[in-house]
Amino acid sequence: MLLLSFFQVSTFKAGKPQVCFYNINDPTYTRRMTWFFLSLAAAFCMASNSAWLKRFFSDVSPWEMSVIPFFYAMPLCGVTLFFIDIPEIKPEFYTALIWVLPVTAIGFILHFRAIHISPLSLTLPFLSFTPVFVLFTGDLILHESLSAAGISGMLLVVVGGYVLNLDSTRYGWFGPIKAIFKEPGSAIMLLVSALYGLSSVGGKVMVINSSAMFAAMFLFGLYGTILPLILVAVGKVQFKNIIRKPLLGMGSGIIVFIEIVSHNLAISMVAAAYMITIKRMAGIFSVIYGWVLFHERGIRYRLMGTAIMTVGAALIALYG
Repeated sequence: MLLLSFFQVSTFKAGKPQVCFYNINDPTYTRRMTWFFLSLAAAFCMASNSAWLKRFFSDVSPWEMSVIPFFYAMPLCGVTLFFIDIPEIKPEFYTALIWVLPVTAIGFILHFRAIHISPLSLTLPFLSFTPVFVLFTGDLILHESLSAAGISGMLLVVVGGYVLNLDSTRYGWFGPIKAIFKEPGSAIMLLVSALYGLSSVGGKVMVINSSAMFAAMFLFGLYGTILPLILVAVGKVQFKNIIRKPLLGMGSGIIVFIEIVSHNLAISMVAAAYMITIKRMAGIFSVIYGWVLFHERGIRYRLMGTAIMTVGAALIALYG
């Protein structure tokens, strides 16, 4: 039977580490790696979509920026509904939908407001705080139990968020924390992380009471239909700006569609806090995008911070 070439040290007995090899034919291992890579794919797509919009749609308002990816993803979601099995939909699905839809909408609008006004490498990494909020909302709403290793991993992610602004320690040890609120995009994204922490848990409630694919396609198909109509009606969005770059808009729609599918499949397999923590590795990709595409400065500490976040994410993936 084929074994992985790496091992984990899980406990100590009589002063000797206990070595445990992972069997790649073990269903538990397969499931663990499946949700991990799906979550990582969602992270990559989140960072890629943010970079895509900042690169090609910085000339539109944050309201319009928040609409574009989901407007173009909406047809894909609608078509997919015709090719998946419609599950039994329990009443809790609709109860969660009522509040998840507006919370998600507000989160997305603020998300794109943040990347519109601030460097990508100083905004998206602050979504790493989402698991802290999920830690509480997941326990409150889903009654999910988390291991000590999993919680340690989430704490490392938070420490990484502090290190992102470590160059601000010249203003004292609270400098990095103060820097969060001096950079408007960072402060806004911290609020977004709280909203996503709530909506992610509500999204899992929808998955549990239907199916991963149906919940994803229904929620975001509805979001991509209703939000543009409302924002156009109240004058916050001009429809001509949404359709002005159709090919680039379709590119954003495809990226976010892949993110939606990866996110919901992953969150159906594992505790919401773990999945969201891995997805917050989007911060790593955002730092790279910020450096390569937008020539953002201060990359050294941002890479250090995201590296710490990676260790925390790996801890969750291997031991959580």
